[in-house]
Amino acid sequence: MSTSKCREPARAIWHDPEMSRHAVLLAVGLAACGDPSTTPIDAGGDGDGGTDASTDGGFDVPLETWTWVDVPGMVCGNGTPTGIAINPSTRSSRLVIVVEGGGACWEAANCYGIIVPVSAAHLDGFNAQTFAGVRGQFFDSNWAFQRSEPTSLFGDATWVFVPYCTGDLHAGTRENVYMALGQSRTMHHKGAMNIDAMLARIAGYPASEVFAIGISAGGFGVQLNWDRIAAAFPGRTTHAFADGAQLVPIESGRWGTMNQVWAPRYPTGCTTCSARFDNLGAFWRAAAPAGGGRYALTNSLQDGVLALFFGYDAAGMRAASLTVGTAMTGTTNASFMIDNNSHTMLGAPTTRTSTNVELRPWAFAWANGTAAFTTVGP
Repeated sequence: MSTSKCREPARAIWHDPEMSRHAVLLAVGLAACGDPSTTPIDAGGDGDGGTDASTDGGFDVPLETWTWVDVPGMVCGNGTPTGIAINPSTRSSRLVIVVEGGGACWEAANCYGIIVPVSAAHLDGFNAQTFAGVRGQFFDSNWAFQRSEPTSLFGDATWVFVPYCTGDLHAGTRENVYMALGQSRTMHHKGAMNIDAMLARIAGYPASEVFAIGISAGGFGVQLNWDRIAAAFPGRTTHAFADGAQLVPIESGRWGTMNQVWAPRYPTGCTTCSARFDNLGAFWRAAAPAGGGRYALTNSLQDGVLALFFGYDAAGMRAASLTVGTAMTGTTNASFMIDNNSHTMLGAPTTRTSTNVELRPWAFAWANGTAAFTTVGP
C-alpha cells in the first residue's frame, strides 16, 4: 500500500492506543513504503454503503475499507501463500474474527476431483481477488456487518476475515502426499499453522472484546482453535460462535483417515479429542479456555451438508445433533436448534425455532451476554 512518506518496516498492523495517533508499534514484517503485502479492495468507502472513511485506526490500513494483507506462514492446499482481509473501525473497540468455511477433503478423490467433485474450497489458492469474490456473502449482504445500520450486530466493530483453503477444518499440521491418477501430489493441510500465523499478525490489537465467528467448516475451526484465539488476547474475553458446526461423532473409518492425513491439532488438555470428534464439544462445555467467554452454536438437526460429510442418514444426523444441542445448558454455552436439513443460519436472522424464538435477538444476546442467551428449539 503506497504512502507519501516511508517508515521503518513494521511487524504489527495495529497502533498502540497509549501512544500518539500516528505512532506505529514497529518491528519487522510489513514494509510501509510501497508495501506489496497489502492490497486495497474498496475504492475508499466502507464496502457496505457507508460513508468514506479516514485512514488508520487500530490497524495500519484505511478505516472502514477492506484491505488484503499477505501473511507470511499462511498457505493454501497447493502451497501458494495467502493472508487475511481487514476492515477496521474506531466506532468501538470490539474485534470480530470471521473464519471461513467450505467443506473438507481427506483422500485423493475428494481433494483432487477424481470421480467425485473436489469437496473443499479454494485449495488452489486464495488472494485479494478471491476475497473480492466471496466478500458479498459474508459481509456486504449480511445483516450482522452493516456499518450504516444501527441494528447490525457488529456494524461498529473491526473485522478480520480468515480464508479457508486447506481442506482440514482449520486444524491440520502436515503436508500429505496423495496418489492422484498415478502421480504424487502434495496437499498442504496446514490450517492450524494458518491460524497461528494470522493470530501472530493481529495479536496485540487493543480490543475490548473478541468475537470469533466460524461458518460451517470455519465453525469447527473456531471450536478447534478457541483456546489459541483467546490466548492471543490476554486480559480480554474471547467469545465463540459456531454456525452450522455441531460437533457430532464422525464415522470411525473416516475420522481415522482425517486424523492420519491432517494430523489435526486439538486444544491443549483435550486428551480424548482425537478419539471422537464430539469429545471436543464436551471439553468446551465443561470449561471455556482461559480468557474464553460465551460459546454459541446454531444447529440444524438434520443438516444435510454435515450428514454427507460425516457419514449419516437424516435420522442419525438428527439424533446426534439433538444430543449435542441439548447438552449445551450452561450459563455461558447455548445452542439455537431448528428441525430441518438446512445448513448455516447466521445469514438468515429471521430464522425461528418451533417455539418462535428468532435468531437475530438470540445472536444479540450472545454478543451482549443477556439472559436470552440460552438453549432454544428445536
